[in-house]
Amino acid sequence: MAADTRFPHLLAPLDLGFTTLKNRVLMGSMHTGLEDHKKDFPKLAAYFAERAAGEVGLIVTGGSHPACVAHCCRSHPVCSTVYRFPGISWSARAVHAAGGRFACRYCMPGAMAITR
Repeated sequence: MAADTRFPHLLAPLDLGFTTLKNRVLMGSMHTGLEDHKKDFPKLAAYFAERAAGEVGLIVTGGSHPACVAHCCRSHPVCSTVYRFPGISWSARAVHAAGGRFACRYCMPGAMAITR
């Protein structure tokens, strides 16, 4: 059975109200190790852009922390502003240029938080 028959809406645009995804293909959140070091931000942006160019409609980043005071792992990025995690801006621009959409997944450590 052809994929377009079994999943007729998979490659159809999806209107979310505030944006429209080019299709319903989602790349789930995963850590690449590239988000941890500024020198790797261009590689991270290229990695995400390749997937957007390959028809992924929505790309979700690996976990980022919304504040500096508590997090799960000291090496994971803090995304309280674009100035704290400029890799997000680089990646978002690259994904948008390739026709995809980009979302940042926040990691809320709760009781497992490491505090500084």
